[in-house]
Parts: sequence; structure tokens; C-alpha cells
Amino acid sequence: MKHSLSFLIIITLLFAGCRQKAQSNFQSESSVQTEESNPSLEEYAEEAVITGKVLNRDFYPQEKELTLIIPFFRDMGNQYRSPIQKDGSFSFRFPVYAKLREVSIRNYAEHLYIHPGDSIHIEIDFKDLFHPKVTGDAEKLNQEILAFTESAYYYIQNYNMKPESDVKDFEAELKKDYNFRLERRNEYLVKYKPMEDVVLFTEELLKQDYYYALLFNGMSYLFKTRKEMDRYHTLLPEINKLYTKGILSARLYDVADEAERYIAYGIAFRDKKNPSIEEIMAAMGESEMNQYLYTKLIAGSLCTNDTLAFHEKRTQFDSIVIMSHLRAQVMQIYNQTKSYLKNPQPVSDNLLYGEFHENSKHTTRMPYMKPVYDVLEKNRGKVIYFDFWARWCPPCLAEMEPLKQLRSKFSTDDLIIYSICVSEPKEQWEECLNEYSLRNRGIECVHVTDYLGIDNYQKIRKQWKIDRMPYYILINRQGQIIDFGTAARPSNPQLVSRIEEAVKRRE
Repeated sequence: MKHSLSFLIIITLLFAGCRQKAQSNFQSESSVQTEESNPSLEEYAEEAVITGKVLNRDFYPQEKELTLIIPFFRDMGNQYRSPIQKDGSFSFRFPVYAKLREVSIRNYAEHLYIHPGDSIHIEIDFKDLFHPKVTGDAEKLNQEILAFTESAYYYIQNYNMKPESDVKDFEAELKKDYNFRLERRNEYLVKYKPMEDVVLFTEELLKQDYYYALLFNGMSYLFKTRKEMDRYHTLLPEINKLYTKGILSARLYDVADEAERYIAYGIAFRDKKNPSIEEIMAAMGESEMNQYLYTKLIAGSLCTNDTLAFHEKRTQFDSIVIMSHLRAQVMQIYNQTKSYLKNPQPVSDNLLYGEFHENSKHTTRMPYMKPVYDVLEKNRGKVIYFDFWARWCPPCLAEMEPLKQLRSKFSTDDLIIYSICVSEPKEQWEECLNEYSLRNRGIECVHVTDYLGIDNYQKIRKQWKIDRMPYYILINRQGQIIDFGTAARPSNPQLVSRIEEAVKRRE
């Protein structure tokens, strides 16, 4: 199969309107991760250790584990899981690969900051979720940043340009507010006299927010006028300086995302074609940000359960991406994807039966998954393919013909296809069945309200990470999920090959 990274740009351009919510497909089940050895990863490679204890655990008895998130691009954040022990303790160990890095413990400590080699302890009180207590090496660091972010010296506000607004008026308003934030930061510096790292961090945080807002609303203007604003290109060298400080925050990835989208859409509107990654990087100029853009595209292919594109582009990746933290996160996603493709059972068990750990000896069934379990039981020994789609999603409708072609390739004794429409009103689903001649095709065409029920579907959507449309689940004869996501679509030759392999395997 031929792979092209420019295809991922096309996916971005065409599928943006079908996106709902982003989250990584792959989640590590161990607190200790392995990385492929590479000399460039030595800088800041010393591990950090986070230990902690949960207090008043009986307040949320259903919480069995905590998830540490290393910020990365949307959909791709690296995750580390740690079970909460009987005494309430938990621990994480991970390489930092930066001078200063932001991480988060999902739902309980959204903003933590750590250096390579730091060892910190976090006390999380389930009765007081807004005030986790940090002690240890980075105690002062976190206290000083917290004083800035939660003491009225800093606030986050997303600026959305009104349809009737002039872009120059918006930029003037944004600049005015940025200057106000700088004044508030100066007051903070005088009062708290923070350490050098915090001085630099607070300065960079305000710049990141400013440029993100500028690019985000520049995109709004671009969509409205279909005109590129050349003056934004002159800002790229300044924006690129954000990536040279050795301080990694979640916002940095948002800025890179918006810069890529701004340039990609600008080229598409101007040249009436989808730009390649090379064209986008050329427009960006010689910059560190190009390493982020190339990393995003490589990681994106891996998150669609595809390692071949990375193998084909490995030489280019090695020559373009030299930043330690980017290489490390790509290799982590690669190792997770490779592990899943080799042994899908752990991920499959998690998706089908809920949370689990490496040492667990049983799985817990979830009542809302009963319709899925019924399908597995009814079609035991067959390959099962779920297609979740919506009437409002053009890429979903584009897969209708390939879906019928896929159905014709395999016997119903071997492959069962469920086409599940999740959009309303239900009458539009009926119209689609007629418009695309889906009736009497050997395809189980069902509406989500009849098959799953809206409440159950919302829970299944969360469990299966259904964050965009279309979305697919492929289950082999042994009841394992062997492929999932938006790329496992009928028109994808790789998907067809996986089904062929699954059909042949009868053991």
C-alpha cells in the first residue's frame, strides 16, 4: 500500500467538520515506559518520579487508577496509568526531555511542572479536588506558578472574533489585553520574586496565549474572506522563538496546530489544492516549529494503527526531527502501536470490558455494552465490522459505496457488518438508506436510538474513544478488536487486507 504524509493534511482539511472531541487512541497500561535508544534522546533524559496518596478515597470509590498525561498534539497525548493501591498510594516514573515540563494528572492535578530528575509527592483529597498539595523537589516551583495562575495575576480567556468585527479591531483589542496581562505579571514578579524558571515560564505563557489567539482568529478571518493575511507570515519567526526556550507547556502544541492550519488552509484557498507537508514547511521557513509539524504528521499516522508510513519516512524523520522530546513521544506512540498490532488483546479487553491493569485476572462487564455483547455472542466465530456514521458528515457518506463493495467481497458467514447511524432526526437515516441503496445488501443497517439507545451510545462513545465521524471497529473471529478509529474505513486497502487476514484465521 502506498502511503503519503500529504494524505494526513487532506484528512485534516476534509474531516475538520466531523470532529467531536479529541483523545488519544493508545493508553499505556504501565507507569514505566520504554523508548527506542537514540543518542539524541540523552539531553534532559533523566527520569522524574511522581508519587502520591489519595485521601478520602471512599468519596469516589469507583476510581481505581490515575492517569498522568504528557501534553502532545490533539488526539495524541502520551498517557501513563497507575493503580491506586489499597493505602491510597500511586506512582509514576517517566523521562522529561526538557528543561521544564508541564504534565497533568487527569481530573485531579491539571497543571504540574517538573524538571528532569525531580521527585515530587502529591496529596490528592477526593473531598477537595481543587487543591492538590505538592511537596518535594519541585514544591517551590509549583507553588510559585500556582500563585501566578490562580491568584488573579493570570487568566485564560479565548477570544472569538465576531462575524462583523474587523480583523484590525480584534488585533488592537488583543494587543491591549496582552499589555494588561504583562502589567499583572509585573505586579506578580514584584510581590513574589519567583525563581528564574518561573520568571521565564510566565513570560512565555503569556506569549503563547497571545499568538494562539492571533492565529486562531486569523483562521476565522481566513475562512470568512478566503484571503491570506501576509502580515501573519511575518510573525512566524517570532512565534518560532517560543520553541527554543526548553520549556514545554500544553499550549505550545496548540500554537503549532494553529500555525499549521493557518498555512495549510491559506495554501489550499490560494492554489485550489491540498498542500503537501513539504509546502507547509517551506512556507514556515527554517524553524524549530517544522520539527513539530513533521512530528505531528508522523504521530498522526501511528495513531491510525499504521506503522508502515513511519517505516517509509523514517530517514526523513531522523533528519528533520532532532528535538529529544518530540522523538521520544513519537517512539512511545510507535512502540504502543506496534505492541497493539502484535498483541491486540490488552487494548481490546480495555475497550470491550473496561478499566484493567496488567496484573488483573478478570474483566468487568459494563451494562451499557450489552447490545455489543449480544452481537459478539450472536456472531461468535465471525468477523464483525462496526461502522458509526452521521448524515451531516460528508466523509461518512463518501464511504457508502466502498461499504457496499466491502460487503460484496465477503460471505455473511465470514463477515458481519453493522452500519450504525448516530445522527437525528431518524427520518434522515431512512432517506439515506434509500438514497445509497443500503437495504437488502447483507448489511445490518440500524439507528442508534433503536440499537443502543442514546444514553448507552454516549457511554460507549466515551469508552471506545469515538471522537469523530466516521468511526470503525473491527473484531476478529476470536472476539478481539484488531483495528479501530476513523482510518479503518472501507475505502482503505489496508483495512480490507486486515479483514482478509481475519477471515482466513479460524483458530
